[in-house]
Amino acid sequence: MHKKWTSNVHCAGYITLSYDVNSTKTTSFYHFWKSTGFCPPDPKEDIPKFLLSNEQRLNIALLGALPNNGLTHVRIHWLLNLLTHVYNFTYMDVFLSHLNNHDLAPGFELMGSSNQFIKFEKTGEFWRKLVKEIVKRYIVQFGVKRVSRWKFETWNEPDLKSYDILNFTLSEYLDYVVGCSSGLKEAFSGTKSTWKLGGPAGLFRDKDHPLCWGLLEACNGVLGGDSCPLQFLSFHRKGGGSSSGVLDGSFELLDLIRDRFAGLRHMPIANDEADIEKNWSKSLGWRADVRYAAMVVRVVAGYYKSIGERRKLKIEVLSNDNGFVNYHPFYFTQRTLFARFQINTTTPGHDQFIKKPAYSVMSLLSLLGDRHLQEEATPSDPLLTAVATRRGRRRQSFVSVILAYGNETRSDEEAVELINVTLGNIPEGREWKFLVYQLDNVRTNPYQVWKGFGRPVFPDRYQRRKMREVEEPRSLNVPTTIKGPTLNLSLKLTIPSVHLINMCARPKKFPRTVHSVTIFNVTWNEVLVTWKYKGKYANCLRTFEVENQSKCAGTRRRFTRINPSDTIFMSFHHVGKADRACERTRGDYRVRATDYWDRSGAYSGIISYP
Repeated sequence: MHKKWTSNVHCAGYITLSYDVNSTKTTSFYHFWKSTGFCPPDPKEDIPKFLLSNEQRLNIALLGALPNNGLTHVRIHWLLNLLTHVYNFTYMDVFLSHLNNHDLAPGFELMGSSNQFIKFEKTGEFWRKLVKEIVKRYIVQFGVKRVSRWKFETWNEPDLKSYDILNFTLSEYLDYVVGCSSGLKEAFSGTKSTWKLGGPAGLFRDKDHPLCWGLLEACNGVLGGDSCPLQFLSFHRKGGGSSSGVLDGSFELLDLIRDRFAGLRHMPIANDEADIEKNWSKSLGWRADVRYAAMVVRVVAGYYKSIGERRKLKIEVLSNDNGFVNYHPFYFTQRTLFARFQINTTTPGHDQFIKKPAYSVMSLLSLLGDRHLQEEATPSDPLLTAVATRRGRRRQSFVSVILAYGNETRSDEEAVELINVTLGNIPEGREWKFLVYQLDNVRTNPYQVWKGFGRPVFPDRYQRRKMREVEEPRSLNVPTTIKGPTLNLSLKLTIPSVHLINMCARPKKFPRTVHSVTIFNVTWNEVLVTWKYKGKYANCLRTFEVENQSKCAGTRRRFTRINPSDTIFMSFHHVGKADRACERTRGDYRVRATDYWDRSGAYSGIISYP
């Protein structure tokens, strides 16, 4: 008996995809794209103030609130400017602790600008001592396991004068790189843990980039009588306005490096500024909606299939430099993951964050498994990107397929295509259920809602609520039982759209307990609630249930659920009911997880606010 499930649309033509979910012909699928980044604004002496601001506390908290650690790293320029003196770590301690508390690791660029308190030198000995001191300090503070997750990197784009403020010569630059590597080696000595230093984080233009090319030349031969100090080769290739531009530019550079430097052919690679378009602050309409999300999926899939599978290179990281916070009047259209509104109609003013599709799509990518399933037929439509995965080589616990349909920056919601997806050879002996998530420009487009309200600079409570109602992927069905060894699905595709088919085998155990519930004040009667959840079957969660027990007089002292819609995100923006006499957000909070079988785990510990 076959399960047939179809959305409410009928069309003559079909795209057909078929997968054997129990196939032995799978390949490793490492989640290499879980990184974002940003550059603090000038002036550089104000970087501590910016990174420790309330807006960045909320930004970091939300970056860490994706399911399955959908983002693991945040790559930040000029991080060493948090030092007020060479070994004064007061500001750095606070910022890195906030990252760590939200399960985020820094992409730690070893670069800084001198000021009245600290002077960065060019000698390798200076950098050896500084890097060693920094890393040893945070091994003690966070543990070696945490710090070994950090991705250390040499000076960003060292051939550009806007970054190379120390004016390195090639010999000085090589000495600096060796010094950074030596500091890491000494800091981790005796820990039995590995560490990774990447570089040169460059643009690799053909001419006038002697530092980047010089480092590869040195690594290809012998550098200082030792092996290459880099564990991965990092570069920047943006797309010039298209996802295909990111891919083509990356392939061209990697082929050139492979031809010129045979000794580096097998070094892991990282494009940690793999953005569709340069200039983060440029206002572009497609950055606001699902077009951006679909292009992100296309780049991830293209990197895996063309670099991971065909070129057999390990991808250390693929990062979008989209962790910036927008400014007025470009609330949705800059290269960001959230639309941030600076509300100046309250005392004091405050920030409101709305999730953009570029952020929401990271939740869908996080649901992919660790083994890649081969398509039994190549998609016939070039606008379709498909990646099918499962968890485990043999006894898999879930299967997930992501489908992105898009024509780069163009949008055409009137064009409809149907796709038929067949998932066959489903293992017997366990109950399986499936759920389908969707992002499109009609039902999950807060930018469109904002425009419909007349593009308000200070959206009110009602307008913000309506935007938040469409900021996350929508589920097209309730968790539905699969009867038999085959699941057939017919889905409606519009340009742009992203779908995620998630299929789970019934776990033996109930969901685990939610932990690390944190409450952030946003403004009067509004809070951001975040939490953490880790478990083998996190993919099989239908929702988190957030409950509150108000402390206001006249209210019943009992917990009630406050998030009306199901969510797989680990955050909820709670707005209390209007009450001039009492702030309804004051009270106790707890969270629990519920799976596809409506089984709930134990509640988290109760957190009181304020």
